[in-house]
Amino acid sequence: MDGIINILGVLTLVFEGIWCQGVYAPPTVRIVHSGHACNVEEERFSERVYTIREGETLELTCLVTGHPRPQIRWTKTAGSVSDRFQDSSVFNETLHIAKIQRHQGGRYYCKAENGLGSPAIKSIRVDVYYLDDPMVTVHQSIGEAKEQFYYERTVFLRCVANSNPPVRYSWHRGRDVLSQGSDKGVEIYEPFFTQQGETKILKLKNLRPKDYANYSCIASVRNVCGIADRRVVFRLTNKTASPSIKLLVEDPIVVNPGQTVSLVCITTGGEPTPVLTWTSSSGALPEKSLVKDGTLTLPAISSEDAGVYSCLASNNVGNPAKKSTTIIVRALKKGRFWITPDPYHNDDNIQIGREVKISCQVEATPPEELVFSWLKNGRALRSSERMVITQTDPDISPGTTNLDIIDLKFTDFGTYTCVASLRGGGIPEISIDVNISSTTDSPAVEPVWQEVRQGLGRPVAMTCRVLRAHPSRVLRYEWRLGSRLLHAGHFDSRDETEYTIRSLAREGYGEYTCDVINEAGPGRCTFLVTGKAYAPEFYYDTYSPLWQNRPRVYGYKLQWTQMNPNTVDRIMAYRLGIRQTGQQRWWEQEIPVDGNMQRGELITHNLTELIRPEAYLVRLTPITRFGEGDSAIRVVTYSAPINPHLREFHCSFEEDLICMFTQDKNDDFDWTRHSAATRDTKYTPNTGPGGDRSGSKQGFYMYIETSRPRKEGDTARLLSPAFNVAPKNPHGITNPPVYCFTFYYHMYGKHIGTLNAFVKQKGQSSSDAGPVWSLSGNQGERWRQAKITIHPVSTFQIIFEGIRGPGIEGDIAMDDVSLVEGECPDPPSNPIRGRAPHRVFSIWPLCVTLFFTLFFRQR
Repeated sequence: MDGIINILGVLTLVFEGIWCQGVYAPPTVRIVHSGHACNVEEERFSERVYTIREGETLELTCLVTGHPRPQIRWTKTAGSVSDRFQDSSVFNETLHIAKIQRHQGGRYYCKAENGLGSPAIKSIRVDVYYLDDPMVTVHQSIGEAKEQFYYERTVFLRCVANSNPPVRYSWHRGRDVLSQGSDKGVEIYEPFFTQQGETKILKLKNLRPKDYANYSCIASVRNVCGIADRRVVFRLTNKTASPSIKLLVEDPIVVNPGQTVSLVCITTGGEPTPVLTWTSSSGALPEKSLVKDGTLTLPAISSEDAGVYSCLASNNVGNPAKKSTTIIVRALKKGRFWITPDPYHNDDNIQIGREVKISCQVEATPPEELVFSWLKNGRALRSSERMVITQTDPDISPGTTNLDIIDLKFTDFGTYTCVASLRGGGIPEISIDVNISSTTDSPAVEPVWQEVRQGLGRPVAMTCRVLRAHPSRVLRYEWRLGSRLLHAGHFDSRDETEYTIRSLAREGYGEYTCDVINEAGPGRCTFLVTGKAYAPEFYYDTYSPLWQNRPRVYGYKLQWTQMNPNTVDRIMAYRLGIRQTGQQRWWEQEIPVDGNMQRGELITHNLTELIRPEAYLVRLTPITRFGEGDSAIRVVTYSAPINPHLREFHCSFEEDLICMFTQDKNDDFDWTRHSAATRDTKYTPNTGPGGDRSGSKQGFYMYIETSRPRKEGDTARLLSPAFNVAPKNPHGITNPPVYCFTFYYHMYGKHIGTLNAFVKQKGQSSSDAGPVWSLSGNQGERWRQAKITIHPVSTFQIIFEGIRGPGIEGDIAMDDVSLVEGECPDPPSNPIRGRAPHRVFSIWPLCVTLFFTLFFRQR
């Protein structure tokens, strides 16, 4: 914390000009949420759970700090495999999912990294709540006892509803509620789990006339997330029966692409009347398909439409009836060939006198209709003793033909064509051309292109490597700068050539090429040697970069570091360009730089005379002896400054920005903003407030959560924004103002630790800034006010420090922080008791506890 506070204090001294120091910082990250949450549980067993109703909008924002500006990535590692987000990433600060679906629940991670230290990662678990309409299915058992005169018939009504959280069921017959034991003919089974989810079964034993009625199943999640109950009604009659169907088509159906296919399905029984649906083995039906009265029509069928199609009839009685047929679409596709020996993966050419085999393969539907033919240079080729054609080769793979050329001759060089077709026509042929010749292969080299940045007077080495070439034994190289030949030679046993410049001169900048040549042609490596400086990196974490000089004019403290400043010549200046957004004209100026620049040094330049509330585009270009380097561009946006000169400050933590308070990066854990309406006290009910300072359960406050994984002595620090003390004269503060610093605290629980308040002034270290207020131990179940008069002489911050006690019932809260100019009207409520360390083993805590016990008992 000391390093961060010192940097913030020193930065406020810089008003204009240029100033440098090291500011590279690893990333930090936290997640804030908005949208339609039903509930958000913070830090429960070290995790945050965000509950949302299906169909609402999820919005999570990742807030980061660090320099260079961290790259942000949202990922998700749980949920359905059908969730596309599971296998991808979102690269921006805000994750927005409109109309969220159940499969999108799971744990979302925000990862920030800038190459310094370890990446910063925060996560939040999203729980999506939903309740589908329940569905009732009916099953019956029919049996006869040994006595022929006795006839038994039992019916089971099964109710299923998908939900999150778990669903509760209730059964009604007509208007009567059915419960276990209320009717001798009724038995209600306890819910059990099947592949379809949780199920509730109603058993009707030995059907009676009154059992033929309307049955209602009501599914409820008890209005969680405002989800209303769902109801389904099934009418049971003495005609209730499971469905049966008939499919009026052949199996299989073989068609050509482009034809229209109609599949007819009819019901032959079932009560209630069954509903007919069609499914495909490939998943969803083709988009162009039409379904009407049980008939499925597939117009202009294609190969992608082939597969098994099933007609299903369901009326929720018994098992659905299913009939299927297979559609085969005639097709030829995916033709390929290979040569043995393969001249494309061996150094040697196909030699005269060798045996060469050309294999040709295609995929055919149906495969039994496939036929092949061969051509040489466009003329039909017949099988002979020296050219053997095999129509199908079961030893290799289906749909394959081979052409074996025995004792290759020079006259055999040419173009061979494999032609595949289907018997009966209707499908275009597939032709594959294979060229047999004496081949050469141009050299393949690396790097194909590379940029080399270097300063004047320094050495430069460029290396061009040969990856492969044929023939590989006839290779030479030529190095050139532009069109000027620099060096040439032949390769020996090595596979690379290097060109070195001992001391780079200005005329040495340019494009260098290295051509590696054989009889097939050249392969080229290209090197661009340049003295361009790398782009600057804007510093986004500047504290209070905005200030206001006059009512319509504001200023901005622009800060940046230089990427790899020592790679090229010393940066002599920066060209600064400023353009108001929406305008075309750039205003430019040069910012000189004295001396050598180190990696990580922070450069500061004040932009003045900016017009409120306009935004500006800022372009920054480094300049060396070579000339201009790479530019960086950012947008400067006006926002009203916070407390430019302190007169009065109030914060009740009702807004997400918490009045610009920030968490200390060097403590053990964070303060949490919460309200009693959403805070879960089920696990630690005997600690923490029941509302904010005003007594509202909806009001917000800050508190430290001391449950797992917190341990005794862990600290959490909350830092206020820096407050500027206005000088009375231009030479400094001779009569510093006095302020009344007040806040409310709540310290209830048998394991309460310590709450400290510090005032840290500019230039002070944390060890010098002792507490101005401190209190330890259980103070009862109510809010109390602390009032302290302070006398800062320079820019200062308020720091709240909460220290965890010996157990989980130790939550400390605070609310309604105020700073008002002038003395506190009453004496301080809790004066500081010395400057001893936080964990002093002395009689002081016992004395303080005894004092306050007697004091409040008298009141």
